[in-house]
Amino acid sequence: MSAVLVECVTKGRKELIGELKELAESRGYVVKELVVQRRSKCDPAFVIGRGKLQRLKDLIAKLGVNNVIFANTLKAGQAFRIRKELGWQVNVIDRNLVILEIFEQRAMTTEAKLQIELARLKYTLPWTREFVRYRNLYGEQVGFGAMGEYLHKTYEANARKRIRLLEEKLRRIRRRGEELLKKRREIGLPVVSLTGYTQAGKTTFFNAITNESKPVGLGPFSTLSTCARRVDFAGRSFIVVDSIGFIEELHPLILNAFYTTLSELIMSDVILLFVDASEPLNEVSRKALTANKVLRELAAGPSMIVCLNKIDKIDEVKLNEVITMLHKIFPSYPLIPISAKTGTHVSKLLFEVVKFISA
Repeated sequence: MSAVLVECVTKGRKELIGELKELAESRGYVVKELVVQRRSKCDPAFVIGRGKLQRLKDLIAKLGVNNVIFANTLKAGQAFRIRKELGWQVNVIDRNLVILEIFEQRAMTTEAKLQIELARLKYTLPWTREFVRYRNLYGEQVGFGAMGEYLHKTYEANARKRIRLLEEKLRRIRRRGEELLKKRREIGLPVVSLTGYTQAGKTTFFNAITNESKPVGLGPFSTLSTCARRVDFAGRSFIVVDSIGFIEELHPLILNAFYTTLSELIMSDVILLFVDASEPLNEVSRKALTANKVLRELAAGPSMIVCLNKIDKIDEVKLNEVITMLHKIFPSYPLIPISAKTGTHVSKLLFEVVKFISA
């Protein structure tokens, strides 16, 4: 699957096309070209300007590309207007749909599959309306005449029925999760949740302290559903929960679909926030700020320890720079440098966890 990636970067908006390239390649797309336009605001019809759109059309014809992926969130009308201009044979999607495609690839549990189906149905419902409207307008009709409208209404009714069914199934799963958490508390087992930006090394740490072998190194969102295991350390027992990673500008519909997963953070006793210290300073800052924003929105209230992971990849100078920067973002929380891969300072971190849950 070949693709050209496109982004309209407006004033004050961070450029996301680099991260989109990583996401697209993780999904299996072969990225042929990156197209970036800087404007004061996005074009309401096509996101990018008409001149840039024509150059994009010429580029995909030259490269023989059949997928165009926007880093910007596309409205349904924008997606189909762009398709009309580029040619109906070109698939036009946005970053959110790529993320959902990755989720579909990685989903292993019933809960994750239900959450992903719910998010996709809700997100693509407006796209279905536009699909039928454009097919009817431009001759590639679904059925004949009013039949296209009939099929759309039938699909929408069935989709809304399916959404209600999925929401009820997830409510039941949510209730079971809350009951399980209550039981853990009743037997006196504190809950320690691992979180952070995607690919910060949470699952590597989880495997190291629980002797599990969950998959790692698959790219973004290796973990979609929570996984909990008991850990005994320094005379204390506690439950460690590995959860889904954050990503910047995740669409609310997708975020809400993972309520059950994220709610573990709110109800935990201690949060271990993982930060990949090996990345460039600007990336470390961006991802730490995103994680901090999501945690604030979730109203996560428990104690938190910031874990500077992957220190085996950096020198002391870089480590001190990262620590100084993160102290400004998280002034009230302890920062502990570790390497989940080599085990450096992992025991130190676990002693800090025991201190928190014993307070």
